[in-house]
Amino acid sequence: MAGEIIGTSDAPRWLQRLGHFIDHFNPGRFLLWKINFAVVTYTAIVCLIDNHDIKGTKFVELNGAMLLSAVIGLLLIFRNSSAYERWWEARKLWGQLVNESRNLAIKTRCYADSLNESQRLEFAKLISGFAFALMEHLRCQRDPDLLSALSIPDKEQHIPSAIAQEVYKKLKTWRKDGVIDQWEQLQLDLHAKTLMDICGSTERILKSPIAGSYKLLLWLGLLLNVACLPWFLVPSFHFLSIPMMLISSYFIFGIELLAEEVERPFDPLPNDLPLEAICATIKQSVEESLEVVIS
Repeated sequence: MAGEIIGTSDAPRWLQRLGHFIDHFNPGRFLLWKINFAVVTYTAIVCLIDNHDIKGTKFVELNGAMLLSAVIGLLLIFRNSSAYERWWEARKLWGQLVNESRNLAIKTRCYADSLNESQRLEFAKLISGFAFALMEHLRCQRDPDLLSALSIPDKEQHIPSAIAQEVYKKLKTWRKDGVIDQWEQLQLDLHAKTLMDICGSTERILKSPIAGSYKLLLWLGLLLNVACLPWFLVPSFHFLSIPMMLISSYFIFGIELLAEEVERPFDPLPNDLPLEAICATIKQSVEESLEVVIS
């Protein structure tokens, strides 16, 4: 897409910002412009029909444009509210993951202060690796290199769960070796447990989309609105109806396509969560807390 081309790291900073601007205001990518082209073509045909054969004033007399637009507006408001609610819940969960990862790293450094640098590095990889593994899991991807870096066998398994299991094994080993006492183990367990709680909550968002029948009803309403609206506009505005329909189509279909992006907050799209940046923040925080460098 245009934003990706001009927003590369080699481009000037102002050009990168322009690329990000284009990406954020182009929901649905090329689909939105295909729809706009179809709407403009249809409106032009209505203009020709109205000027030659059929008088569109008959449609104006029905006075239904305002009613139809009001219904579509209410549907779009509810649709976007539901989509944004999912996006915001996902954002809070990933924010919680940042906090829990930091707390787990900080308490580990304080409670298990007898660990050497190699042991701290191994545990730091588990904490930061969980975030990266969760990101890939929510995008239905799998990175064998991540498992090998964490010394976890590459089997058909739930990778975030496998990493969380390794975290618990570390805590058990430390308790057995006397590195931490029972109370300290319980304190660390609170944060280790939250890792899988967050994983389960994000999976719930991923696997419970908005009902398909509701989406179908909304799309039928949008298409009906676009099909009828030119017949109300052309008798009064004639060829000026074409830019008016283009603007109207951009906003109503753009809002719907934007909602479809936002309701899937884990995808690598401009309007979704910046999971790569969040994972990088977790990695940096863990490195600072445990005083190691993850390669």
